Amino acid sequence: MMPPILLDVHADHAVLDMCAAPGSETSQLLELIQASSMIDSKTPNSCQPKGFVVANDADAKRAYMLTHQMNRLNTANIVITNHQA
Repeated sequence: MMPPILLDVHADHAVLDMCAAPGSETSQLLELIQASSMIDSKTPNSCQPKGFVVANDADAKRAYMLTHQMNRLNTANIVITNHQA
């Protein structure tokens, strides 16, 4: 859980997560992007952040599980892929 914190992610960053499943770090990255957007805009929920996360996993079953986990967050700032790194 430390990599997202050490990356110092902000609301306008694009992040590539190459081994994203099961999704704990990916969801943390999305939360950091959203929180940074709220702090920068000074008005919570006024606009969507410009940043996004591309979450990839090479295993199809794990990518499916990742998709299911990310649906809980209800955000449009994520793209989930299933490709070899």
